[in-house]
Amino acid sequence: MDYLLIEVSEADDWSAYHAIRRQELFEAKGRHGIYDPNRPDERLPGMHPYLLKADGQPVGTTRLDIRDDGTCIFRLVAITASEQGKGHGRVLGRMVEQMAREHGSHTAYVNAAPNALGYYEATGWQRHVWDEAELVSIASDCIQMRKAL
Repeated sequence: MDYLLIEVSEADDWSAYHAIRRQELFEAKGRHGIYDPNRPDERLPGMHPYLLKADGQPVGTTRLDIRDDGTCIFRLVAITASEQGKGHGRVLGRMVEQMAREHGSHTAYVNAAPNALGYYEATGWQRHVWDEAELVSIASDCIQMRKAL
């Protein structure tokens, strides 16, 4: 399989990025009508929206937030439902970790959804509370984790 991780900048890629996130992280969890594709934090400095393509088809997304202290945050990681369980998440994780290292990050954080704990633990993440203030709204049931890069 041919993978490509792109930093989202083109209109078609933004559409795919938002469609995957809206469907998998909001609507599939019963959160209808609250996803906002126009949130300003998507385009702030230090925040990098990524779209993973497999054989040219969009299959996954995340946003990498680079912080000044050498840490980063993986945000709203999603793989399309029809492509889950095929290894795309592991590829996305490895590629985004490499991007984080290139930005100078040595530690990554994530707010993991409870149903994704197995994936994170299998890929080297450890439970670690890094900012309880993050655990609100759609992240209220998440488990905070970290990974050394």
